Amino acid sequence: MSDNAPVTNADNEIVISRLVDAPPELVWEAMTNPRHVVNWWGPRGFTTTIEEMDLRPGGVWKHVMHGPDGTNYPNQSIFQEIVKPERIVYSHGGSREGGPGVQFTSTWTFELVEGKTRVTIRHVFPTAEARERVVKEFGAIEGGKQTLARLAEQMAKTPIVFERVFNAPREMVWKAITVPEQMRQWYFTNLESFKAEPGFETCVNVRHSGNDYLHLWKVTEVTPGEKITYSWRYEGSPGESFVTFALSDEGGKTKLALTHRGLETFDPENNPRYARGNFLGGWTYLAGECLREFVEEIAPNAARLFTISRDFDAPRELVWKAWTDPKLLAQWWGPRDFTNPVCELDLRPGGAYRIVMRAPDGFEYPLSGAFRVVNPPDRLVMTMDCSGHPDAWHDTVCPGRGSDPNPVGEMVTTVTLDLHDDKTQLTVRTLFRSEAIRDGMLKVGMTEGWSLSLDRLHACLAKEQVKP
Repeated sequence: MSDNAPVTNADNEIVISRLVDAPPELVWEAMTNPRHVVNWWGPRGFTTTIEEMDLRPGGVWKHVMHGPDGTNYPNQSIFQEIVKPERIVYSHGGSREGGPGVQFTSTWTFELVEGKTRVTIRHVFPTAEARERVVKEFGAIEGGKQTLARLAEQMAKTPIVFERVFNAPREMVWKAITVPEQMRQWYFTNLESFKAEPGFETCVNVRHSGNDYLHLWKVTEVTPGEKITYSWRYEGSPGESFVTFALSDEGGKTKLALTHRGLETFDPENNPRYARGNFLGGWTYLAGECLREFVEEIAPNAARLFTISRDFDAPRELVWKAWTDPKLLAQWWGPRDFTNPVCELDLRPGGAYRIVMRAPDGFEYPLSGAFRVVNPPDRLVMTMDCSGHPDAWHDTVCPGRGSDPNPVGEMVTTVTLDLHDDKTQLTVRTLFRSEAIRDGMLKVGMTEGWSLSLDRLHACLAKEQVKP
């Protein structure tokens, strides 16, 4: 079904559809909140006054449409079905003021299509004659097309609003979004500087699909501990948008309300890389996953963390493949001269993996766990269980462990791949159950083991890059 095209499956129906650049939840809000409905309802030149909008089965929706020539069109509908955010069905009654009435049943559906929303209107009339009268007398098909066009235009002007509650104090979240050393750990690793001061300007380059996107920021508003706003634009591109982080207390936790407005100035219809869905997906990942992990797990547990980073002169996609292709992973995992006779991965959230490392002396070190996050080519989060390691190894890590077969317990490892100076920056963070366990792992050579593994990864990547 092409955008805006009426499709009639029966002679008493009108069906009109349009793809709107916004997720269904936002389109639903535009359709069901009277404050938003009045901004786009009706053909071009029309305005609308809503007297009542009771959004529930049996609820009444009374509104008056005002034509550009001053003619009023009173309408009253009864909602029959409400399925958020997928479908609305209502029986409609309306007319030109003083004229004969029009009745039909209207169904609006909202379907997610690659981050956007396919909005489809289906009007069903009691007879084919009633349909023809509405088409000829009221221009129902063209009016419907113009109404959906106005909805699309309104959505382009609607800010993205992303909210999340973090199990962290507000002071910690504020530092995470304003202190550059902390911002680099969840936001942009190559952010050079940042100050929460009005007028401060900075920039950060992001390379994506072979293209550079130089982000230009300027801080415009700051309320310490509560709110910060900065402009967001791109070098060489039209438009300017504004990002606001607002923090508030929520029952001992911190609520983040992130607003990104002005996206329509990027002309997304002619520059699809600036589509709303791309920004929403980015904020969902950055604020919903990365910032949450930082303020809830990393920042408050620094003493339980092990972190190691390495830059590789290789494409990020290849480094990702080396981590997620069992054949490649087996080539480099573990210290020098170790082999991996077993390397099995079920690469999906909830999927299990199992690796058996074999030392030169024949000892085997089984490792298993499950993937929590699989976000190619940026981020892997996985649990790790070393319960099958030799007793002597456990005794060294956890002296006095008694009869506990798995004193180390479950570890959580996060792998991030970022582009930095045309290279791929790999960061591995492992969170342990306690500081003592982390110290024990360092004692058995965790730092050296990872360094040797990453040396082998470097050799593996170089070998893959010279393959014909």
